[in-house]
Amino acid sequence: MSSRSLAVKTSDLLARVRRAVALASRMSSAEVAGAYRSTFKGQGLDFAELGEYNPGDDVRHIDWNATARLGKPFVRRYHEEREGTVMLVVDRGPGMHFGSGDLRKVDSAAEAAALLAVLAVRNRDRVGLVTYGEAQPLGLAPAKGMDPALRIVREVLVQTPPSALGESLQAGLERSARLLRRKAMVVVIGDFLSCEGLDALPLLAARHEVLCLAVRDPLERALPNAGMLRISGVGLVDSSDAGLRRRYAEHRLNAEADVRRAVSRCGAGLIELVAGEDPLPAVMAWLRRRSGGRRVA
Repeated sequence: MSSRSLAVKTSDLLARVRRAVALASRMSSAEVAGAYRSTFKGQGLDFAELGEYNPGDDVRHIDWNATARLGKPFVRRYHEEREGTVMLVVDRGPGMHFGSGDLRKVDSAAEAAALLAVLAVRNRDRVGLVTYGEAQPLGLAPAKGMDPALRIVREVLVQTPPSALGESLQAGLERSARLLRRKAMVVVIGDFLSCEGLDALPLLAARHEVLCLAVRDPLERALPNAGMLRISGVGLVDSSDAGLRRRYAEHRLNAEADVRRAVSRCGAGLIELVAGEDPLPAVMAWLRRRSGGRRVA
C-alpha cells in the first residue's frame, strides 16, 4: 500500500472498499452484464494465424513477407479481442473538495471510480488509473486481475488534502493517452463546471471511447438565500439578492449546456451525477442507452 493510503484509517478505508464492491455486486444480473459487455467490449483484433489467400479475403491483411517466401499469397487472420481496457481518469483538484452535504464531490467521484474498477475486473477487463489536480498524481497502467483493481479502489478512496499545485485536465488526459497501448474505454470523472481543459478531449476520443462523468454539488447550480457567501473565483456575494441568484442559476445552466455540447461534438458520452447520490442508477441508465436497450437472456 502506498504512503497515500497510510494517511487514512484502515477501518474507514476498508468500509469504503466493501461499499464499492457491494455496489458492483448489484450489477451482476444478466441484463447488466450484457449491457456492460456491449459497451466496454474488447477493442481491436488479435492475430490468430497465417492462411492462404482466398477470394474475398481483405487484401490489407496480406503478409508480404510470407507471400514472397512461399511463392503464393498468404493473409494474416485475426479473431476479435474479447478483453477490454478501462482507464479511469479522476479529478482530485481543490474544486472537487467542495461539498454541501455529507459527501464532497471528490468522495462521490472516488465511489463512482471504485464501482467501475470492480465492475471492469469482474468482466475480465484490464483497468488503469490516472489522477490529476493533486500534488502527487497517480498513473497506473491498465492491468488485469482483482489485486490491481483493488489497489485502484484503495487509491481513489484515500482522502488527500487539496493542493493548488495539481496538473490540469488537459495534462491528465495526455498522460492517460501515453499509458494506453490499445483502444480503450476512457472514463473521465470530475465536476466539469466549465469547458476548460476539454480541448484535449477530441484527440483522445479520436482513438478511444470516452465517457465523461460529471459530479456536481447542488449548491453549484442554485444559490440558497443565505446572506453573504464566498464563491470560489468570484468572492463575497449577497445571496439574499433574488436577481443575483437568478443570474447565477442562468450562468450555471449555460455553462453546463456548453460542456454538454463540447463533449457531444467529439463523440464522447456524458453522465451527470449529484454529489452524495448513489452513482449506480445513472451508470446503469447510461449502459442501457449505450447498449441500445437490448435485453440479455
